[in-house]
Amino acid sequence: MPIKLITGFAFAIVLTAYTNSAISRDFNYDFFQGTYLSTTDSSLGVDVDGKGFSVGGSFSVSPAVAINVLYGTMSFDRVLGLDIDSTEFDFGVTVHTPAGPGTDIVGSFTIINAEVEVSDGFNTASDDDIGNGMSFSIRHMLSDNTELNVGVTRWDIFDDTSTVMSIGARFYSNEKVSFGAAYSTVDDVDTISFSLRIEQ
Repeated sequence: MPIKLITGFAFAIVLTAYTNSAISRDFNYDFFQGTYLSTTDSSLGVDVDGKGFSVGGSFSVSPAVAINVLYGTMSFDRVLGLDIDSTEFDFGVTVHTPAGPGTDIVGSFTIINAEVEVSDGFNTASDDDIGNGMSFSIRHMLSDNTELNVGVTRWDIFDDTSTVMSIGARFYSNEKVSFGAAYSTVDDVDTISFSLRIEQ
């Protein structure tokens, strides 16, 4: 996803916020969420597909601050005779503030504990690391039941720093349940995710 497109989308969200005052839904930062992920890594010169899931939640500690936790796992298709699996546990703090009617600006800092395991069917090797991530995003209610969001995240882990661009939408079926779809990209890795969120 080109950076200019995402930047333009963010600007359009903010502009829309000031021209649409009919949105009544407030953003909720108390929820549980399950997410399915499908990713394609082309960094090795061939496409390597991976599937994974994550479960987590967000819990408010003040009107503008929430803590969040996440556990996730990913398994990749066999490449060069190797099976590659990864797991991670995240703990973070999110700060949010209204930017206009139906629009929130969100910033977060996350500590990541990740492990990668590689196996050839006989021998297994693993590596783990503790890193961090910082993100900035904009959430905007396009209507009472449709949310658009765009964000950028900087990850620093396994002696590597990367910047992830993301864009997504969330559809609210009622006051408690919503479904999300998102696309993110970094270098030669593209990920599509689908999520189910239950708000408290």
